[in-house]
Amino acid sequence: LRSFSNFPCIDVVSPQRLARAGFYFTGEADKVQCFSCNQTVENWRRGDAPVQRHHRVSPNCKYLCCTHLLPSQHAALSGSYDEEAEDLEYRLRTGEIVDNSTYPRTPHMCREDDRLKTFEKWPSSVPVRPRQLAQAGLYYLDVQDRVQCFCCGGVLGGWEPQDEPWKEHERHFPNCFFILGHDVGNIPSELPPESANHSHTYMESFEDRLRSFASVPHPIDPERLARAGFYTEGVQDRVICFKCGGGLKDWQSDEEPWEEHAKYYPG
Repeated sequence: LRSFSNFPCIDVVSPQRLARAGFYFTGEADKVQCFSCNQTVENWRRGDAPVQRHHRVSPNCKYLCCTHLLPSQHAALSGSYDEEAEDLEYRLRTGEIVDNSTYPRTPHMCREDDRLKTFEKWPSSVPVRPRQLAQAGLYYLDVQDRVQCFCCGGVLGGWEPQDEPWKEHERHFPNCFFILGHDVGNIPSELPPESANHSHTYMESFEDRLRSFASVPHPIDPERLARAGFYTEGVQDRVICFKCGGGLKDWQSDEEPWEEHAKYYPG
């Protein structure tokens, strides 16, 4: 959104709506570009809908598919394009605002094993494994390669070979309570009976975990570590998961906390 500080057409199209459609200002005339698919759109006119124009030039944009109902879907539901509905739907799906619904959104999918069972008809051509998706809080919708988070209700699809479920979930829905490490009732697969003894409930709060890094230098961003469930006791770069008690150390600066957590403690 900050890229639009010098955007020349603020009175024609809202920078907020452009940003929500995935665009940033290129600095050239009124040309904007999508951060995800890299397509550009320009020559804006009063009344233009950023999501619709984005969809016209890039119907398969991953960001657009994951964060917005497609324009045709809006029309089918309402009979015409509804700007307010599009805005509200985006804000709810991305967690920019929180509605009054109970979380998790899909309580019968709290169990990782139940989420995994939904992938029986998962297309073999999709380059992401069902177990990784289930561990990341996602279950299959039986539509193409679309999956949904049991907690926030966010939908992801258009998977590519390099995609990692935890990372994509966090990138598109950073305010998901499950991603933030809140206790939303998730039941990991094959959880060992004794694992409850390792639970460090005094670090259940994201804020408390983040505060533990206050005076401890670490090669990984403390906020990312805390969101992945980790806190530190101040011993070098070692971190501990508040839930499973698993510890990790010897971090490299390019490592992703969620990914490493799932790799060494998949339960």
